[in-house]
Order: sequence, then structure tokens, then C-alpha cells
Amino acid sequence: MSETLVKFYRGCHGMGIVISVTYGSDRIIFDFGAPFTPLAQVYDGVVRSRKANRVKDAVLLGRIPEVPYVFARENLQDLDLEPYEDSPYNTAIFICHLHLDHMSEIDKVHPDVPVYIHEDGLRLQLALEEAGEEKHYRDYSPFRYHETVSVGQIRLTPFFSDHPCPGSSSFLIETPDSTILYSGDIRFHGSASEKAFKEIEELSSHHIDLLIVDSTTTSASEFAPDEKLLSLYRQPSRDLLPGCVSVPGIYEEIAGQLKDFLGLGVFNPYPRDVQMLQEMIELGERLGRTTVYEPLFAYILLKCRGVASAVIYPDNDEQPVYYQLLKDKCPSVSADQIQRHPEKYLLQSSYRNILSLIDFDGIEGKYYHLLGEPLVEGIKEYGIMKNMIAKLNWSFRSFINLYSFSHAYPNHLAWLVEKINAKTVVAVHSKCPENLNPVNSDQFFPEEGVTYCLREGKLIRE
Repeated sequence: MSETLVKFYRGCHGMGIVISVTYGSDRIIFDFGAPFTPLAQVYDGVVRSRKANRVKDAVLLGRIPEVPYVFARENLQDLDLEPYEDSPYNTAIFICHLHLDHMSEIDKVHPDVPVYIHEDGLRLQLALEEAGEEKHYRDYSPFRYHETVSVGQIRLTPFFSDHPCPGSSSFLIETPDSTILYSGDIRFHGSASEKAFKEIEELSSHHIDLLIVDSTTTSASEFAPDEKLLSLYRQPSRDLLPGCVSVPGIYEEIAGQLKDFLGLGVFNPYPRDVQMLQEMIELGERLGRTTVYEPLFAYILLKCRGVASAVIYPDNDEQPVYYQLLKDKCPSVSADQIQRHPEKYLLQSSYRNILSLIDFDGIEGKYYHLLGEPLVEGIKEYGIMKNMIAKLNWSFRSFINLYSFSHAYPNHLAWLVEKINAKTVVAVHSKCPENLNPVNSDQFFPEEGVTYCLREGKLIRE
């Protein structure tokens, strides 16, 4: 007799998620990303990956766990791992969103394994491929919110999560004997927080046996400066507590600082966070400023949202094919135009083109690091960015707290756990899973690489 099996290949002790759910000969896997280790990353932009050895190298470097029956035999070389060609499983992979710690290793998977991405995320993936930011290794299948996809006897239904990457999803997984909810990266302080709260309300009507929840912010001490606040952060509530930053709040801070400012406003966002790219255009309109994007960011907006933003072209030898589409569809803005009237512009600047800011030396400026690259303080590139802004004598405001952009605060996590009321909860995507407040569920701490049977809501080592 078949029963539901769950295996945590990665995600129990940090970022990077690979988890499988199996029933009989049917298997789904979510997600397929590498750990987020910016201070110890081998592929640092200088070290180049190898094509023929990319699977073997990824396994040996710990970028991808040894998942059986998903890699082509020829790519495994001498690795002792079962190849896709011998697979007894009907397998499909589902990606909750297109941040790299959830999907960076999908290029290693055999092309015959179906890989599902939300249709909005797929538009982003294709735009990145067309722009040369991602290589095209395979085809993908789109899904939509609330529309169930069946993989044999396993049913998966995606739900909206207010993560900044387009198409971000939670997954409701139903097998003949169990119901599982994987939250994906989730938050409740973005621009669509009310929609995210409503999705959890709807999901709470299901009898969830196992909740697998993004618990990045379980270290509440990141936000709370004293014991009283620390206790408050651990209690379930929908409130935005002292010290928490909301995305609308970030926009209000920027708007307040630029309202009567006659200099240039500059911001550095992450190109995959398409919602923010669009909202910065709306913020510019509120301020009477034209938001200007570099070509890659403008192309992503055009392909994903149909928004034709103003474009500034960097001074280099690059002339990608997609430039022509931008020149046909989008108005261009020159550095000279911005120099003459900096108060009329809100300029996006990426780290790779940071030297372009020298064009505005002598002009007053305010620089906002909106979780663009470089992602974390402490790496060499972050110091270079700050030094560059200091040389221009501009103010520098960094929203570097990863949690304030992409992950639910601890009190919101506790609210989610309480609302879902699962029999068992597993914290993933966290360095401190033991700090999750399970409220009304039993918390389980699985070992990575071990298969568990899910019986009556309990994970039992097989």
C-alpha cells in the first residue's frame, strides 16, 4: 500500500530549497536552488563554470544535493547517483519563484523532466534568457494561481504569496492520504499584503497535515532591541511592529526625502523584483520625476509588464539584440538631460554600471540601495559601492535587511502558523529553525537526506 513520503534534500539549515513529496511512483520536487552563501561563493563572477562538468561540479561543491533520477546519465560521469534514464518515478519540479536560491540549479535537470513556473515568472525567465542574463537550457511549463496541476495521484495548487519576484507562489499539495502546504518565500508587508493575508485565510479552510514554512526571520533579535519587543515579535499578529519596514513605508521615506530636493534621486533594485521596478515608476510620477532605467531593467519591465519606461544607455561597447526593441518602444534619456535638470529624474543604477554615476559628479544626489546587487554588506563589492557614493558626496541609504523585502516578520510567521493550524510544522530557509514559534502545531526537525513517511500528520523516519 502506498503512502506519502517526504524528503528534505536541502533547506533545513539555511537558504536554498530542494524537497520532494512522493506517493507510489509519482513524485514532485520543489524547488531546485543552491545555498545563498555570498561570502563563500565559488562562482564569484571571476571563476567560470564548466559546461560538460556542470552537474558533477555542482554536486561536489554542494550547490545541489544528490537527488536521484533527475540528471542525465552522461552528465553524472563517475558520480554514484541513479540517472534519469533509469527512473521509476513520474517526476515534475515546481519552482515557487525565480530567486536563485530556489531555481539556480534547474539547468542541471534532464530536459524531459517537466519544470513548472508561474506564467508571470516564466515571462521573467524568458526575458532574462533573451537579454543574455540566463542561458536557455530547457523548456518550462506555466501554471496559474488556484489552478490545480496533477502529477499522477499528487495534486498541486499554487496560491499567491506577496514576495517581490513575479509569480511567487505557495503550494498546496494533496496526495490520497495527506495534505501539505509549502509556503514558499512569503511575506505580509509588501504592496499586496492584504491579498497575501486573504490567501492564507483561504488555505486555512483546508485540513493541513504538514506545513513547511519559510522561516528566514526566526531570529527575532534581528529586529527587536530589547526583551519586551522580542517577546512581542514572537506572538501571532498581523501588525507591523516597531522596527519593521514595509515596502510602502520605504516608498514613503524616499518620497519624503525627494519631495523638495533639487538634486538627483538614484536607486539600486534587484532586476528580478519586477513589482518594485514598476512601483518606482509610479513613485517617480508622484514626485514629478521621470524614472529612468538601464536597458536590462527596461527590457524586463517591457516584457513582463508591458511598461515602456525611459531608458539611459551606458557608455560601453555592448549592443545586445534587444536594444533595438527598446529604441523602438521606449523613450531615451541622455546623461546631458539629467545633468541639466536632475530634479526631474529618478535614476536606476546597477553595480555593474556604477561608473556611469561619475557623469553626475558635482550634482547633489541621494542614493537608495533597494536590495540590488551587491546583496549583502561585508563583501568587497558592497564596499566599492559605498566608496563610490562617498566620492560623489551623496547621501547613502541602504535597506539591507533581507527580511524587510522578501520574508515574513516573526509575528506574521506565528500568525500564519496559528491560522493554518497544521498537525506538524517544519521550518525551512532559516539558520535558526528552533526559534520558530509553532503556536498550535508540533514542530519537527527533519534531517536532510532522510526519507520520512507522513502518517496522520506525523513525520516518521522510514
